[in-house]
Amino acid sequence: AQERTARFRCVIAIAFPDGRVETAEGTCEGRIGFEPRGQGGFGYDPLFIPDGYDLTFAELNPEVKNSISHRGKALQKALEMLKSIQSD
Repeated sequence: AQERTARFRCVIAIAFPDGRVETAEGTCEGRIGFEPRGQGGFGYDPLFIPDGYDLTFAELNPEVKNSISHRGKALQKALEMLKSIQSD
């Protein structure tokens, strides 16, 4: 059997005026399809099938994709980081 697992990874760096840098990382595990499917998204979206789904990123509703994607997860963590800094 061919190994067809895949992972998307996104890291967001936030640089503060005082020189401090914080990072937020998001990953999305999945597998590589055998043929492109779907019209949405870009890049590898028509081939990437996230774990727990039978649809590619290109076939998923954009709101669903954004809630499970590596970028969405990293952005959510960065937002939480900024909110916690703002409350200090």
